[in-house]
Amino acid sequence: MEGIPSIFSLSAVAAILAAVGFFVVQRFVKPIDMETHQGFLDAMLSIVGTLVSILLGLLVAAALEDYEALEVSVDKEAASVAHVFRITAGLPAETRDRIQGVCMTYCEQVVNDDWPIMEKGKIPHESFFTLSKLVNEAAIFEPKTEGQNNLHAELLSAVSDIVDYRRDRMLVLHSNRQQNLMPVLLMCSIIVLVFAYLYTRRGTIFHGVLISMVAIALGANLGLVYVLTNPFKADWKIQPRGFILNKKALEQLRSRPELMKLYHLKSDAPAPSSSASEPAPTGKN
Repeated sequence: MEGIPSIFSLSAVAAILAAVGFFVVQRFVKPIDMETHQGFLDAMLSIVGTLVSILLGLLVAAALEDYEALEVSVDKEAASVAHVFRITAGLPAETRDRIQGVCMTYCEQVVNDDWPIMEKGKIPHESFFTLSKLVNEAAIFEPKTEGQNNLHAELLSAVSDIVDYRRDRMLVLHSNRQQNLMPVLLMCSIIVLVFAYLYTRRGTIFHGVLISMVAIALGANLGLVYVLTNPFKADWKIQPRGFILNKKALEQLRSRPELMKLYHLKSDAPAPSSSASEPAPTGKN
């Protein structure tokens, strides 16, 4: 079933298992007296069905909210890296080049290393060391002017944001939510199907079709919870769109030194005395 979305796969498997279970019950389980137990079964199925539907609804809503929050966090992490790259243009050339080089390396590592590693459920380490280097560069810089002091404060804030957003990614990899939720959801789904098996024995094929449709709905909800609680490896895995955009933009700057030079000259223009005492930027990082 490779290539088939998880939701469809789980729905199909649930329908097949439900149909098989129904026909097994039809063949080997003694029919119950519906005239005697109909009212009780109706009441119990109504209670169980309501509880399961509420549980599934709340879990899907919570999983979707967490998924969207994580997606926003990844985009904000990339935006913070781009912000660090921009504001360092106003720092001394040596510091600027070091920090911008670290930003380029971090974007490349996130796209090329982090995502494949996180898809396997593992913690990436190389980008952590690169981020630590970025934090160190921002922390040890000593501003000499009021303008550099303002830029330094903004730099520290942006780097702190990167650290926080990266932590959000790492916490998801340590989450045990799926392992805790799936057994409960499977148990509830089985209970609903068992109740459905106990109803009327007339119209076996029609009864089996209806049970399969119920199983498809349950399987779809289970599949939805699965893909939302696996944001880096399921069908709807989050992509590092912001980092890919950063990587392309920085590669364009690196391949066209005149753009990098123009960018630096514009940033250094408010401080001509500092620019005059420093060598002109070459565009290499």
